[in-house]
Amino acid sequence: MTRRTTTEAVAATRARRRAAGLRSTETVLHESEIAALDEVKERLGVQSRSDVIRVLIAKSDLATLTEADADLLKTQEA
Repeated sequence: MTRRTTTEAVAATRARRRAAGLRSTETVLHESEIAALDEVKERLGVQSRSDVIRVLIAKSDLATLTEADADLLKTQEA
């Protein structure tokens, strides 16, 4: 039996995810937002923050989002 290197294992995982239609993105979040994701992750029993984000998107009605929603980020940055 041959052993895969870490590089090979990561490449295989990425290939499986791509085949399933999954893609990676870099997301920059405030530490409080990361803490919120971690809290929900534990509550839902999912494996990753990405899973939490996918649940949030699936549960949201994206058609109802407006520029006013994005403006909330500006008030949090101040």
